[in-house]
Amino acid sequence: MLVAGRRLVTARMRPALALAVGLLGGCYSSDYLEGLCANTGVCPDPPPESPVAFRITSLELVDPHTYTFDPVLGVCTDSTATLNGFIAQGIADYDVSNVLVLRPLDLKSAVAKLQFVSALCIAGSPTNCTDRMIAGTHTVDIDAFNREAGACGNTEPNSLNAAYDAPPRPPAPCLVSAKIAGTPVRLAAQAGMTPLDLALVEVEIAAAYAIDGQPQKLVQGVLRGFMPAATAMLAAGQANGISFVPWNVLAGGAGCQADAMNTFSDIDNHGLYGQGVWMYFNFTAERVQWATDRPEPMAETAGTGDTDGTGGTAATTGATADGTATTVGTGP
Repeated sequence: MLVAGRRLVTARMRPALALAVGLLGGCYSSDYLEGLCANTGVCPDPPPESPVAFRITSLELVDPHTYTFDPVLGVCTDSTATLNGFIAQGIADYDVSNVLVLRPLDLKSAVAKLQFVSALCIAGSPTNCTDRMIAGTHTVDIDAFNREAGACGNTEPNSLNAAYDAPPRPPAPCLVSAKIAGTPVRLAAQAGMTPLDLALVEVEIAAAYAIDGQPQKLVQGVLRGFMPAATAMLAAGQANGISFVPWNVLAGGAGCQADAMNTFSDIDNHGLYGQGVWMYFNFTAERVQWATDRPEPMAETAGTGDTDGTGGTAATTGATADGTATTVGTGP
């Protein structure tokens, strides 16, 4: 049951929902519900483990920082830790569940399909997540590229403040997405309030694999994207009953300055969108059980698609192994 953007599950509903997520269809015997057999009745042997989903279990803004004027103390304070604590609470309460779904989870495959979705998840052992009943605006598909050496992900030139902790470059084995043209990133969803979504463009997601242990994880993850000034000046949602306007907490925007004698700006310039801010979030994610109604993608055939530069075959054109293509994948 969803009430005003918040999930309420009664004790009576939980076993039924868990059963619905846990039952297998037809001859499909994987731990993961949907796949070729569940949707078409064609059951490969052994059964596939695709899709594989990872729920983001920690997400924190590392650049830029947010600054808020404290009327009680009469000073401007760095409020980034407060914002990150607010985000962490929403994740812990399962009010927010951003999920990365890989089709397939195969480190030897040069290219995989990646779905980034604000999903519905229910805590448990295992945690159950689904994209059923999720609005199309909050799910996006893109190519992702696996690397067996080096590192994944990039930062934009001159977009980081040296005074802040820099985001990591996830080491191989790792994956990096092609750029997502645009997608909302959900940070909070409090009961009775407008969900807090950041509308970002040119989003890139990168993470290192840690799948030898249990639960399998994505670690040292970085989600980055650009927020144009015109977007940042609009309310992105509500936090603790107060409309959150990103521009009002950005140094160089309308945010206050912690030291009036040494002012600085976190505002960046983009060649296409003009002024705005590059935002970098660190994240980790853990594998969850996934339920979906979408069919598995058809297997690639020889001679179709474009190579990704590492010997694999990309299903969409314009994508490269460094994840810098902007012509693949569109946001909602």
